Amino acid sequence: MQQLRLAAKVYLAVVTAGALAALIAAVVQIVDYSGADRPDYIRAVLVLSPIFVLSIYLKSSMTQEISLSANVPILIAAYLIGGWSVACLVGVSAIVLDRHKAPSRLLFNNAQWVLMGLAGGLIYEAMGGIEMMQPLDGFDPKYLVPIVVSIVAVIGVNAALMLGILAFQEQINPGTIWRSMVLTSVGPYFAYLTLGLLMAVLWSIGGGFAAALVLLPLLVARRAFNQYAEQREAYESTIRALVQAVETKDHYTRGHSERVSRASVLIARILKMRDDRVEALRYAGILHDVGKLGVPTRVLQKTGPLSDMEFAAIKRHPRNGTEMVRGIAFLEEAYNGIMHHHERLDGRGYPLGLAGHDIPEFARIIAVADAFDSMTSTRSYRGAREIPEALHELENCAGTQFDPAMVRALVAALQLEPWTVAAPAEQRQVDVELGSPSFDHDDPTANLPTEPDPQIAAEAELAERRNQRLLHRRDVTRRGGWT
Repeated sequence: MQQLRLAAKVYLAVVTAGALAALIAAVVQIVDYSGADRPDYIRAVLVLSPIFVLSIYLKSSMTQEISLSANVPILIAAYLIGGWSVACLVGVSAIVLDRHKAPSRLLFNNAQWVLMGLAGGLIYEAMGGIEMMQPLDGFDPKYLVPIVVSIVAVIGVNAALMLGILAFQEQINPGTIWRSMVLTSVGPYFAYLTLGLLMAVLWSIGGGFAAALVLLPLLVARRAFNQYAEQREAYESTIRALVQAVETKDHYTRGHSERVSRASVLIARILKMRDDRVEALRYAGILHDVGKLGVPTRVLQKTGPLSDMEFAAIKRHPRNGTEMVRGIAFLEEAYNGIMHHHERLDGRGYPLGLAGHDIPEFARIIAVADAFDSMTSTRSYRGAREIPEALHELENCAGTQFDPAMVRALVAALQLEPWTVAAPAEQRQVDVELGSPSFDHDDPTANLPTEPDPQIAAEAELAERRNQRLLHRRDVTRRGGWT
């Protein structure tokens, strides 16, 4: 509790008080039931509560930010079986055994479950839903409407409570939370919560034992999600190793790839890009400079002007990068972002001299993110520019070097979410110890050649053709039309 901000403490106190009031009302309602009915409700609480507690320990981490557990479907089953009062008492049952040790988190989690059960149960009952505690004489599809609406209410309460605590404690913009956490998970989360309906129907058929059988497919799902998480971690480890190798050669790229990736994702969110493409773009942003591994270290760390041959070696890094990651299957669309992030809208970029919308969307996004981070980072020949100054420069170059839509998207994104620039002290230390180049090929204000090199363009075009053939073959194979 001592680590919470004052606003978060007040918010937690209000949420906890609401949950406590709901619990008192739930106990009163069950006590008020007639003697014949009361044991059924008490039995529902006693059977579902251990299952609810167990479900918390079956949680699976899909990513570092997202985890999945079976407790909310069981909460839904609780109010479908015995109404909101049963759901509230089941929701608080984990307060003694919840593995979260911080008192503030313990209170918030359990209060959240109580209020979710209360909201879902009240709406279900208000819309004419029936309790499935007793055997059903067939399931009438008309009850699907109150079930669906109540599940939506559960999701809504969950989202609202999370928005509140994150906004007050972490001071994250609620709009950012809504876009990045809520909207992206509503569909899968809703489908997952329908397991609560299955559990309630099984209860009406065979009682608590039959309902507990729902845990079996959940165990299978948990294993699948764990394997997915392990695979993602392997992907991330591969990418981190590549980026660390680049940063070892080119000291000025420390943190640059991560920042370009983050800025690219911010742009993609404004453009309302699909989640799977945003993920691919994130990888492309991280790996956009991986081709520097193929550039001689003496060229990357040279402190004087570059010769034409040395700059030609620098200009090969997009093609080198594409070749290096070609065998990593999960990247796919990221190839185009890596290959073409130095193309210009006016056709004067490299490696192919593409123009306009012939430049892939990923590349147009990364180009803006790349230039923005370069301008807001300290260089040996200049200090970091202020964010408004960098955005003004991007707007000046829109239509010639950069896609105006991508520039506008970055400006809009930075109005919603703060940006942390590279630490100048760390970069100055790199200057002192290791020296750094007196140029920056990512800086749109740098006086560097922009015409595409014919030899590089020819080599890159061959690589691009191979890349397109590879992607085409994968698409056909997935459709089952080619092996």
